[in-house]
Formats: sequence, C-alpha cells, structure tokens
Amino acid sequence: MNKNQLKLMHYGTMINDVITKTESTQEGLNPEFEALRNAIDSDKLADFDKAAYAKTQADFKAGTATYQDLLNQLETAAVPARLIGNHKLLAGSYARFVDACVAMTNSLGDDVTIDTAAFDAAEKIQDEETDKITKYLQKISVLV
Repeated sequence: MNKNQLKLMHYGTMINDVITKTESTQEGLNPEFEALRNAIDSDKLADFDKAAYAKTQADFKAGTATYQDLLNQLETAAVPARLIGNHKLLAGSYARFVDACVAMTNSLGDDVTIDTAAFDAAEKIQDEETDKITKYLQKISVLV
C-alpha cells in the first residue's frame, strides 16, 4: 500500500470508530431521553423518580464527554486531500451536535427541574445535525 492508501485506510477506520461509538452512546442514552421526553410531554415531571433523574443527569454528562472525545478525534484526524471539504462539514455538524448535547445536559436542573425550552431546542438541533452528519458520511463514503 502506498502512503495515500494507508492514510485513506486509517481515516476510514477512524470515521467508523467515531460513528460506532456515537451510535452506541446514543443507544445507551435513548431510554433515559425517552423517559424524560415522555415526562415532559405528559406533564408528569413532578412524578419522575429522583434517583432515576440523578442517574440520567450523570449519564448525560458522561455521554456528552464521550461525544466531546469523539469530536476531538474528528478535529485532529489526518484527512486525505480529496475528503477535506466534506470532512470539515462533517466535523462542523458533529461540533454543533455536541454543543446541543451540552445544552440538553445543562437544561437538566437539580431536583427534577428541566428548562424545557432549552431541552426542546437542543433536541431540535441534535436531530438537524444528525441528519447533516448522515448526509456528509454518505458523501465521504462515495469518495472513498
């Protein structure tokens, strides 16, 4: 393998690792997110178990730290020249996704209080950026 092929192989492995870890983190956090979403939507936040809420807060913080680590991998990656543009778009969307995760985590106040406007806004941004990330990954996969 020549130098460019090796760089492309390492890049592909890094992207695969980032996406795999992102998806597994999301899958782990989704049940807790759904529980919060249901409590907000049904106006039953006052009935939410305090221990479960505290665990959710801790898990969201840990998940956000994982996403930040993955973003750092994207931002410091050695990117093949033909992928630089799409990679920058991908990294930018991932950064906005991470920022929205931070905002959602920060919307969880003490004693089962949630800034629902901030929570909802963060969810919307996460959904939008996830769609963009998927689009940029598809473009990158075509070029690889």
